[in-house]
Amino acid sequence: MKFPSKGVLLCLFLWNLVGGGGGALAHPMQEYVEGDVLITFKPGADLAAGTNALARHSLALKKHFAELSRLRGKHSGLAHDNTRTTAQLIAELQADPAVETAEPNYLRWVTGIPNDTLFTNLWGLHNTGQTVNGNAGTSGADIRFVPAWALARPTTNPVVVAVIDTGVDYTHPDLASNMWTNPGEIPDNGIDDDGNGYVDDVYGYDFADNTANPTDSGYHGTHVAGTIAAVGNNNLGVIGVNYQARIMALRVSTDGSTILSSAEISALDYATMMKNRGVNLVAINASFGGGGYSSTESAAIQAAGNAGIIFCAAAGNATNNNDTAAFYPANYRLNNMIVVAASDQNDALAFFSNYGASTVDLAAPGVNILSTLPVNQATTDTSLVQGSTAYSATELTYSGTTTGITATVYYCGLGNPTDFPAGVRSNLALIQRGTLTFSNKVVNAMAAGARGAIIFNNTNGNFLGTLGGSNNWIPAVSIAQADGQTLQALLPATATLINGVNPANIYQYLDGTSMATPHVSGAVAFAAQNFPAETVTQRIQRVLNNVDAVAGLAGKVHTGGRLNLQRIVDTDLNGLPDWWEQQYFGHLTGTGTNADPDHDGLNNLEEFLAGTNPTNASSNLGVKILSVSKSNTVTVAWASVAGKTYWVERATNFPGGFHTVIQTNIAATAPTNSITDTNLPSGKIRFYRVGVEQ
Repeated sequence: MKFPSKGVLLCLFLWNLVGGGGGALAHPMQEYVEGDVLITFKPGADLAAGTNALARHSLALKKHFAELSRLRGKHSGLAHDNTRTTAQLIAELQADPAVETAEPNYLRWVTGIPNDTLFTNLWGLHNTGQTVNGNAGTSGADIRFVPAWALARPTTNPVVVAVIDTGVDYTHPDLASNMWTNPGEIPDNGIDDDGNGYVDDVYGYDFADNTANPTDSGYHGTHVAGTIAAVGNNNLGVIGVNYQARIMALRVSTDGSTILSSAEISALDYATMMKNRGVNLVAINASFGGGGYSSTESAAIQAAGNAGIIFCAAAGNATNNNDTAAFYPANYRLNNMIVVAASDQNDALAFFSNYGASTVDLAAPGVNILSTLPVNQATTDTSLVQGSTAYSATELTYSGTTTGITATVYYCGLGNPTDFPAGVRSNLALIQRGTLTFSNKVVNAMAAGARGAIIFNNTNGNFLGTLGGSNNWIPAVSIAQADGQTLQALLPATATLINGVNPANIYQYLDGTSMATPHVSGAVAFAAQNFPAETVTQRIQRVLNNVDAVAGLAGKVHTGGRLNLQRIVDTDLNGLPDWWEQQYFGHLTGTGTNADPDHDGLNNLEEFLAGTNPTNASSNLGVKILSVSKSNTVTVAWASVAGKTYWVERATNFPGGFHTVIQTNIAATAPTNSITDTNLPSGKIRFYRVGVEQ
């Protein structure tokens, strides 16, 4: 496109990169293989004519793209020369009458690895053979999380998974944003706003104690919830199998260990009711079990199925064959159930896992599984610093937490009510051990208005202490006798007290079919997100018919395989998700990736990556110039698709590569995006390219 008034020639073209997970693209300086050139001959040139044309330039085909050539009706391939640069080869070949295009052999980078800081520990999602928790794995023994999410269908209606368990820490920073919240309920007003029979059921309900607060009575349910739907790409901790799903917390245990069937059945009843009231609830995770058949329990599970909910059950951890020793609820074998065994980092059946060729459906990762731990159970980082001196401090059990209180320290004797000076209000109280219980000392400090309490020993060394139970305690720590006496001699003095949860400590490793089952619950949610119109039966078949067959699981589970998330969304593994093929071509599989049905120059794979319509020639990632200003700026525009993210780069010498990044992570403002390039370099020729990041 020419702009005579400026004498500027701008050459625009499209570039697609496979993207996923929302990560930013890195653009290395070396973007193509030096000495390589991709060649497409003109339609009239057969392969022999093309080969002869290359021979005129002392070149030969290193690779022939036979299928692409057949589909396009013109031959394409790769040539290489060790003595000439790519730029030289392009210049020569573009002048040849048989050549249609000659291009660099660009390097591609898939941006699918989430930025969650502990992702490399999640071998079940992405196993490269790394050592996790002291155990080495086998590359590829995972559920194919990364390629699956590169093919995921965009959604604005998150699916919900109910976790029937010990409860969930809904305040956990890696769970809070993905907790289901009842849209019809006003929190903490003591009223059943939505008329469903439950007061203040905002995040779910506690069916063990019949309260509205489903917080974890142990740690098990929080761990399960994290595997299903921990928040993704938040630069924190772990990521869930379906990190766009929502967790409904249904607590059925008072002690963090045992579950009454009655509480479980109540939870099932609630889940079914909420599904029938319009909640997009697609799966229930049941990481528990035991002996004893219950027709009521079975009926409650079936009722959930009739409402459209899949029930994912753990096979058990007793190394038993469930075909001969029944384990419930896994052994009900209802038509809405999936029963899950555990596999390890090397794709073997976990040593503890129950199994059953007739009664257990598949395996999923269940050994050394890292997931979320309730924050109130995490160890803390505790310290006391005065001036340049750091004193060793120990948290009193049940103490309040703080990321840092800097205040004046006042000596408060043994902590009797009359021992606290007026100045301690909004400051720190230094208290000597003895006479009163620790809780009494801290209660009195709180009554005096202290923000924190420091208790020093009355004998050598430090000590472990407790405040006796949960309360709204201020931060309270212990220090050694000598340190307390040293600090007392300096008073009044300013110090900093820290007693905060270390973000690295709010995760833990656990083993069990309880850990395997949420991988499958997350996969069911993933299937529902991508194929919302499918029935329970179709959804279960989609999960079970697309496992990875594993030799060690043959005869142990019904499918003989381990969960594969990628094949759930792309059953024929052609790189085009089934939902996309159904949307545009009316069938779930079999679409040619290199075909160009609308003849717009982009094949089906490129259209999918760009988010454009492969059957409409006017729908493509085409780039155009909106304006060239006298202030030496250029505005570039392109058709954009909601949910996609783009990048724009510039070059002044096309064969030399695109080394100037104009902008990355450009969110779509569909139907069109534009960006203005300022401070242009000298010269009359510019090249621009736009690419898709996700």
